[in-house]
Amino acid sequence: MTDTPLNERLTALLSDLRSGAELSPQDAARSMKRAGWLAEEPREQWPAFFQAVCELELPLPAHTDRLLSGAIAALVQQRRQALSSGTKLECLDADPILLKVLQQLYLQLPNRSGAKAPILTWLAASGEENQLELLVTLLLDDPPDDEQQVALALSPLFLKRALPANAIFPRLFAAIDKPQLAAAVIDLANFLFREQLVDEHPGKAMAGLLIQLLGSLTHSLGVLEERPEEFAETPQQLGKRVAHSVSLAVSLCDALALIGDTDAIPKLHQALSLSHRRVRTEAAAALVRFGEKAGEDALIELAAEPVARLRVLAYGDELKLTAKIPPQHRTPAARAESELVVWLAEPTQFGVPPTQLELVDHRRQHWPGYTGEIDCYLFRFSYHLTLEDGKQRSYSNVGIAGPLAHAFTADLADLPPDDIYAAFAGWQAEHEDIKQYDVARLSKAEQLEVVRLQRRLHDAGYTDIEPQQMGYFFGEKALLATATRDGAAGVAVADFEDISFYPARQPRRSLGIEEAYAIYKGRKLLRAFNQPPHPAPPV
Repeated sequence: MTDTPLNERLTALLSDLRSGAELSPQDAARSMKRAGWLAEEPREQWPAFFQAVCELELPLPAHTDRLLSGAIAALVQQRRQALSSGTKLECLDADPILLKVLQQLYLQLPNRSGAKAPILTWLAASGEENQLELLVTLLLDDPPDDEQQVALALSPLFLKRALPANAIFPRLFAAIDKPQLAAAVIDLANFLFREQLVDEHPGKAMAGLLIQLLGSLTHSLGVLEERPEEFAETPQQLGKRVAHSVSLAVSLCDALALIGDTDAIPKLHQALSLSHRRVRTEAAAALVRFGEKAGEDALIELAAEPVARLRVLAYGDELKLTAKIPPQHRTPAARAESELVVWLAEPTQFGVPPTQLELVDHRRQHWPGYTGEIDCYLFRFSYHLTLEDGKQRSYSNVGIAGPLAHAFTADLADLPPDDIYAAFAGWQAEHEDIKQYDVARLSKAEQLEVVRLQRRLHDAGYTDIEPQQMGYFFGEKALLATATRDGAAGVAVADFEDISFYPARQPRRSLGIEEAYAIYKGRKLLRAFNQPPHPAPPV
């Protein structure tokens, strides 16, 4: 397809890709560094390089696929930098030969390849009509299986910049029958209209079809709520189906409100009758836009639900309803409670809101990364679950909201609030002078420091000392070790001034090396910028 010979650097990169042997960690790191060469070479070299990649034996070994993904990711990063700086790079006008080769490569790669999504992202970042048309073609012909890959592929389109929308819509609406694409496609149409990047909502001409889709989806969700066992064999399958359906229902409610077709009102009322709070919130907001009192009443009622509260408050501001929301649901503590509940309910965490939530501490203090004092909240959350065999199981822990929303797997409930705040502050803190290394990686000189700190633990009465890591905190050194004290096993943190010990109280949720060092770092950070802690007035 192209007769352009590869230069020396791209020939070396191609040789790395052709290597079928697993590389040592050092060689793999060097190869990944060489992956960035592609973005540094003239655009005229790219078609020949990708044509040569097309001729490799597929599927690629895992390490080779990572290398190819890294090379294409470097091209994506180059385009992202151009977008953020407003620079018009020459490579943004991709020639037809390059696009044809990339299309060939994309279609040849198996769905599990990590290189497919970066190809789509590179096309989306261009903003050029011919590349967006190819993006749509690839999404229709061979869409990614994973929603995260879809989000990555389309992310450059969710920027407030002029786009040739006719290159995307209405063709992309043909993908709404694909569960992993449907919500993202409608969200993109909503974004373009809301940001006034198009004069008319891309879905206006097919409003009737979207209304029907919301109706059938609402019916399916209603049946699924009543008889979930008919829709999936495992909880994982059920969760995935619910997540797809909820995402699409939310997007449809937003789209129909933006389009403004009053025929959607009955279907929005049906969506409002579901038990899923996210769908009810979106349906209520859409009904408010249509002037329906039922939507306003439902939105105000939903403010009492922590998992829906933040979105309700945002809609309250947008729809001029804030004054009607009860004051107790608008306080900073109520917002913080909602932040933590939303985080806990994410699919990557517990997937559902906690059964109970209780505020255990609130104080204003300086926090790493923030200017001035901020409100910090600790909440005890609990889950009460019924297992498949009918047995009851409970889980509880302490999470933080305010500077961040987070909870550890390790149980923090027995720690005083000062140490719990420290654990989160230390976990979040990032700085080039805050590091930790496995002791096996340390130099001989540093190994002597390990021995000195290990001797400190021994002299303090600790036994069974097993050094694990050395922490470096702005020049201070701390040994992180498993050890035994007074017959109790646990984790010790020792520097040349202090020793802290955290006994293992339960096998699966005791504090480990990471949590212990987070407390160590957090104590130092919080003490450096705060007076001795004192509780804030009652909220």
